[in-house]
Amino acid sequence: MKQKISLVVLAFVGLFLLFYWMEDHPENISETNYWKEDWKSIQYVPPKADWCGIAEPKFAEEVMVFRKIPRGWNQTPLYTVTSIKDGKTISYEANYNVKNSFSELSVLKTKLIEKSTADIQKSYCLGENSPSLALSEENGSTIEFSKDKQLFFGKKIGSDEGRVSVLVHEEIIAPYNYLIEKFRTPATNFREKMYITFNDGYLKDFSFSGQIVNVKAENRAKKNQYNVYVNDWSRTTGERIVLPPDVGNQWESVVKGLKVEFYSDEVGAPQFPEVSLTQNPEAVLDVVQSEGIKFRLSFYPLWETDSGKWRPVRRELVPYFSETVTWIKEESFQNLVNAVMKVKNASRYERPNQKIQ
Repeated sequence: MKQKISLVVLAFVGLFLLFYWMEDHPENISETNYWKEDWKSIQYVPPKADWCGIAEPKFAEEVMVFRKIPRGWNQTPLYTVTSIKDGKTISYEANYNVKNSFSELSVLKTKLIEKSTADIQKSYCLGENSPSLALSEENGSTIEFSKDKQLFFGKKIGSDEGRVSVLVHEEIIAPYNYLIEKFRTPATNFREKMYITFNDGYLKDFSFSGQIVNVKAENRAKKNQYNVYVNDWSRTTGERIVLPPDVGNQWESVVKGLKVEFYSDEVGAPQFPEVSLTQNPEAVLDVVQSEGIKFRLSFYPLWETDSGKWRPVRRELVPYFSETVTWIKEESFQNLVNAVMKVKNASRYERPNQKIQ
């Protein structure tokens, strides 16, 4: 009799365990797409001072808005990052951190979906005090971010170091931790340092005016048998001539190497003066990339200090947006001028009568 009772009990335990493991528990859900959306804007909001999550290392302290600017069918979009500091709106071209955020949030992957409760929110430090990312399909000068599309981040999910708890509307999900971890850096880490950026194609047109110089050049680059663009530079101002490869390529190399030395609001930057953009720049460099992106760099008068010689620069991606002023070393500007002068003074180059290798 006792043996039969034991078998019955064992059978019930076995059935219980079977049904338990067959049940679709949230923590056992395989990775799924929570949504697929083409977001145009992302707003980062830092955690409040009394947030109970892990505050070290610190999160970025200012609100930031990322925008994706479409350029037309099958063309690479542009990205910007805007923040407000000391009452001033500051906007720059965004870097890979922002581009990746759009990719990660457009197809939001999670391994958990369950209804939110007060206990769960308290346990995972989820709520209005959490760091958050809000999303929108708008990207204009004013953007409405819906609470239904705002992700509030909390603690990590159990023993899974790669996942983080997120409150979105009335649900708890567990996307990857890197969605929010990248925001434990200053706002400057989301800005593009290089003045001329592109992923594909080549630089096809240069134009420099200023410093009593006006020089234009064009590049009729072609791909060789290794599918690599080989430059073919010509000067188009004055007498049109083919440029020696080293002269045209040096100008290109200097242009590609131009980068921001300091943002005006950057921690540790010299106390740069305000720059009036109503005055005419001392020089302007226009660069056109083969995909049609046009960069314009306007260089303003030199500013000297004990920390060195600096030149303010405003970058524009015509006609999409203009940046807040940045600063470069005067040495970098003079390297550009020297490369331009070599193009201006170059003699005609006689091409060898052979195919591109």
